[in-house]
Amino acid sequence: PGVTRDRLVEQTDWAGHSFLLVDTGGIIPFGKADSGFDRLVTEVSLAAIAEADVVLLLADGQTGPTSWDDSIAHHLRQCGKPVVLAVNKLEKEANQLAIGEFFKLGLGEPLGISALHGQGVGDLMDRVVADFPKQEADSPCDCRVAIVGRPNVGKSSLLNQLVGRDEALVSEVPGTTRDAIHTDLRWHGKVIRLIDTAGLRRKSRVKEAVEAFCAMRTLRTLATCDVAVLMVDAAAGTVTQDARIAGHIHDSGKGVVVAFNKWDLVEKDHSTYREVWDKFLQQVPFLSYAPWFTFSALSRQRLGRILETVWEVHEARQQRVATAALNQFLAAVVKRQNPRSHGGGVGKVYFGMQTEKTPPTFVISVNNPAFFARNYLRFLNNQLRAEYGFFGNRIFIKLKKH
Repeated sequence: PGVTRDRLVEQTDWAGHSFLLVDTGGIIPFGKADSGFDRLVTEVSLAAIAEADVVLLLADGQTGPTSWDDSIAHHLRQCGKPVVLAVNKLEKEANQLAIGEFFKLGLGEPLGISALHGQGVGDLMDRVVADFPKQEADSPCDCRVAIVGRPNVGKSSLLNQLVGRDEALVSEVPGTTRDAIHTDLRWHGKVIRLIDTAGLRRKSRVKEAVEAFCAMRTLRTLATCDVAVLMVDAAAGTVTQDARIAGHIHDSGKGVVVAFNKWDLVEKDHSTYREVWDKFLQQVPFLSYAPWFTFSALSRQRLGRILETVWEVHEARQQRVATAALNQFLAAVVKRQNPRSHGGGVGKVYFGMQTEKTPPTFVISVNNPAFFARNYLRFLNNQLRAEYGFFGNRIFIKLKKH
């Protein structure tokens, strides 16, 4: 109990109807909330009801209707929303006989289902979409942006500020976010999908199974995004775990923007701004290509720069270098700086081409890959970046024996 906290939104369709399906953390009636978390989860759930076209109330068929169900049903009758009542956990015929007890909730005819086995779910969905208009599915988003970082660096606060409402639950307790919460935001005629993720802690500090699954979901989200916003606590400074998360982004070849949050809490002088980045690069030297800035999600200081920077990084991922131009460039670079003797021979570059855009990947035909030192590959990488940009994106160079 209590695993789901935020509202989880997925686009789906049924019988030709496309709609958003929202799972909530649940409603805890007044007087039964054991913690501030319970009240926050309830507020998020009530906000989801207020925005919904149809409310699906799920009850437990094994326990029967409870005073808790009565309280929720009373609220739903007052809000005036269309309600579909589903009674779950009715795998056994003996339990199905008790479905009639749920008529007393005053929400119409209850429909018995087993979510575990899929029994009755088709009939349930038919009832949910009965009054929906037929329409085409929404167009896919233009850019998927994952907000990643350690716990309690302000990821959910940033999401809420960008969308202009409390989409994700925010608390000072680390680990509040457990799922990948995504929201589609229209920005300058484009659809940007913002994905808030659970904070990633060191494996040695992950004690609960739930937290381990949260970390898996975060890494899965990172694997499917276009651009990652790596949030760092500017007040606490860069730590080893920030470097580990940055390594995941770098290895996956995603576009990246580094955002130092809580800038309003930092004592500053004329050199503080640059020192923050220099200290970050001491821990994360391989992410030197990333754009970065400081901001405060709480005070909205410099908040407007985030989406502009993210979109620049995303556009840079769409760049493709023409093969003829690339080989002219390689010839000029090699003429200016020949490979030195390495691994028992001197490397020769014959031909190159860009094989992928996302991430930007170049395959270069050479006489022997073993003849190319790592520092020369870094040199080629830097020259490619200086010539073609690839703003905020890692460049991959692969050598192929001719």
